[in-house]
Amino acid sequence: MKILLHTDTESENTSRIKNLIEDELPKIKIVQTNSQQHLSETLCRPLHNFSALIAVMDNSKGFSDLLSLKPLIENIKLILLVCKKHNDIIGFIIRLAPIYVKYDDNNFMDIISILKRIEQKQDRSVNLFEISKISAF
Repeated sequence: MKILLHTDTESENTSRIKNLIEDELPKIKIVQTNSQQHLSETLCRPLHNFSALIAVMDNSKGFSDLLSLKPLIENIKLILLVCKKHNDIIGFIIRLAPIYVKYDDNNFMDIISILKRIEQKQDRSVNLFEISKISAF
């Protein structure tokens, strides 16, 4: 499974969540981006096969940039980690339609459990595909 870890500004949370994912889910490949352009280039690659995008957002400009890339992330599960509560970001969150929103509280185990669930669903669908492929012979 491959995930994107995107941040609009480098923060301590980004490195902590990356380290936690690497420790808890060693089979997951993490691709890190830190600008709208880098994220766009990464998503525009054919067959990128990203399962999830964890976006660590700090300001409304970052949300606006992410919203402009919405067509590129429609088939990717979006998890938002909001560093600061602002009233002006609620509209962005609603329009982005993430599967999970977390306000920074330094405990990222719930994000790990969501990633584990996504990974389990993917493993199950791969197994079903292999079974149907074998039974076709």
